[in-house]
Amino acid sequence: MMRQIIILMCLFAGMLYASGEVDYNKLDPSYYRYLKFYQKTSDKDIAELIDNIDQAHKKTGLFLGINIGYFGNDLVSTAQKDYLFAYGAKFGYQSFLPSFFEKLFLPNYVGRRLYIQYFATKSKEESLGKLNFSSITLNGDMLIDLPIWRGFGAGIIAGIGLGSMVRGYSASPELSAMLNTGFGVTLFGHNRLELELKIITNKSIDWMGTLFTLGYQYVF
Repeated sequence: MMRQIIILMCLFAGMLYASGEVDYNKLDPSYYRYLKFYQKTSDKDIAELIDNIDQAHKKTGLFLGINIGYFGNDLVSTAQKDYLFAYGAKFGYQSFLPSFFEKLFLPNYVGRRLYIQYFATKSKEESLGKLNFSSITLNGDMLIDLPIWRGFGAGIIAGIGLGSMVRGYSASPELSAMLNTGFGVTLFGHNRLELELKIITNKSIDWMGTLFTLGYQYVF
């Protein structure tokens, strides 16, 4: 019995050792620019870099996302606050592959995305009329995504946006600016769940609203 256990342990150790080896004869030439860029020399470091590049490719591409949540109207006012059900969609491009100007950023750990996002709320009938909110913005985010386990990662989101909105009881569009922060979880590369807080203000910064949303996006 003990002999069988020892044999199994040796086989397992051999598999771990082999997983760190790189078959350079079959290595895709596209990896070599990254090996040169990051100056990796040991088989262990090279194997880890190749795995991160593979995972980064899964998280890179065009994406489509949906959001639901709540919108808080005019938080800087002392009047009674109104909270409306909100929904939205976004479409854009994200990349977790490093550009060659970002040697400090490892592939699969730091990403960037640029996207168009639309939000709207369910109207609320009040004495002054219908209270609602809608916006369309161009956004840019930085994503920190730390690998936790095979295919799973988690991290933070930070970004800004600029666009147009309609708010309150008015139907007139106005300039809007958005600050975005949140927490994201990556599942098997292509799937992503996000919990976000978006702070929105107008051109004169005398009004402020918030969006608290739960979202899902898929990278193609």
